[in-house]
Amino acid sequence: MNQTKLLSLVQSCIPTLDNNKHKGQAGRIGIVGGSLEYTGAPYFSGISALKVGADLVHIFCASQAGTVIKSYSPELIVHPLLDQPNAIDMITPWLERLHAIVIGPGLGRESGILSTISALISIIREMRIPLVIDADGLYLITQDLNLIKNFTSPVILTPNKIEFDRMSDKINFSNGINELGNYVTVLKKGKTDEALSPAASVQWQYNDGGSGRRCGGQGDILSGSIATFLHWILSNKNVTVEGTDKNLLASSLACFAGSALVRRCNEKAFKIKGRSMLASDMIQFLHDAFTELYEKKPL
Repeated sequence: MNQTKLLSLVQSCIPTLDNNKHKGQAGRIGIVGGSLEYTGAPYFSGISALKVGADLVHIFCASQAGTVIKSYSPELIVHPLLDQPNAIDMITPWLERLHAIVIGPGLGRESGILSTISALISIIREMRIPLVIDADGLYLITQDLNLIKNFTSPVILTPNKIEFDRMSDKINFSNGINELGNYVTVLKKGKTDEALSPAASVQWQYNDGGSGRRCGGQGDILSGSIATFLHWILSNKNVTVEGTDKNLLASSLACFAGSALVRRCNEKAFKIKGRSMLASDMIQFLHDAFTELYEKKPL
């Protein structure tokens, strides 16, 4: 699918800002991640989801990370539950409130928490909640690909080169990605971002924008952005491509929307900050980049 068509479809899904909306309608997003060592990643993912346009973000993290993440922003709703003995029982009631979930930012690889995440993925599958998996979430599913099979709702994987190579040890991508399941889309990040989908009609490559600065946190900005776009596109009943499943279409469009947005933010921040650019600098350009790409132009 060409970029003009992709942009047009995404633009048609951007919700209007008017007084008829209620809090939560534009998106209630869950971020599952955050550990003793990694507290910035879930923050970047959550704050990006909010700044793209979601109304509420819940972060489910390990207890050591909770206070730190809360200190970054009062807008984030933080649940330090992942390492609690009854974590699943405490988290599950919140899931029915969420429109999309991101698993992975700052998750870490502590075995007990990864076991909790495995159980959580099974519940998410049963509840049919759209899912984005990144970072150490990808490490987990690479150990057991069955975790993401048999989903009947969208699943998006967002590997960088190293993560994709690790997945390639288990999957022969030259035969497509159907082995992962009928509703799994892979956003392969790199110099050129590429969407791999069971539906050939919604595959694409994109390399506009970006820069040579590869500081940490950019993938987290991307994952949170994708989650918000995914909810918006799935909620829009009028966006279709003939012969393409709506779940796969929504996943592809959400990946494109997030990719284009983050690459534009990177480009803008790099022009000002250059070699010293950080992910926090990119956050400041989300509004301008979003407006340039997706807001309808005035007549």
